[in-house]
Amino acid sequence: MIIAARSIKFRPKNGFFRNAIEYMVDFIIKLLEGAFGSRETAARFAPYFGVYFIFIIFSNLFELLPFVGESVFRNTGTTHTALFRAATADLNGTIALAVIAILMVQYLSIKEQGWRGHAQHYFTDKPLNPLNMFIGFLEVFGEFTRILSLSLRLFLNTAVGEILVTVFTSIIVANGRTPLAVIPIFAFEALVAFIQAYVFTVLAGTYLGLAISHTDLSGHEIHTDHQPPLPKVETTVTAGEH
Repeated sequence: MIIAARSIKFRPKNGFFRNAIEYMVDFIIKLLEGAFGSRETAARFAPYFGVYFIFIIFSNLFELLPFVGESVFRNTGTTHTALFRAATADLNGTIALAVIAILMVQYLSIKEQGWRGHAQHYFTDKPLNPLNMFIGFLEVFGEFTRILSLSLRLFLNTAVGEILVTVFTSIIVANGRTPLAVIPIFAFEALVAFIQAYVFTVLAGTYLGLAISHTDLSGHEIHTDHQPPLPKVETTVTAGEH
């Protein structure tokens, strides 16, 4: 990414690597545009959420390497441990990703609108109202359920993919290798790797978009319950008009 950033020019020349990186960055911005409602805001937050997209898609693709997953393992008599695992195929890794993503959403929300505006996202502007307080605590609890949802979805899809690859590489004879049988699974897992990176990034961006949806880019609250008064129109009535 550093090499690609240094090679970007106002009038770019031909170059597959640079063009591929520029296309990916533009794709991430368009991905976040729906969550934030404007391209300017999406471009501002793209460096944060783009890290997740790139990291997850490459981690998921690593499981397709021959020595990653269940094919290379160590037996200690009672345990069967894979020596190399994709980061997203381990529940510890996906929980860490989800926790960091939710903490990042909280940080960016506070940075965007301040502590008071961030608290109003949960408890509205009348936190002492019993109903608002109850709903606010439910919203706070929802942040923990988001961690479970993000981590388990990513982990299960990647771990099941490892199992499928292992099964199809040994589908004819025990401990055999059947490359032709596993090609469709490879293609399917590559698609799943992209979809899971897409879903994780969109959900994380949507969480931040919801947290700052009641403020504008300047940090001021937007009130939609009171409409501005209509301008007065003065008319003059002349003789003969009814």
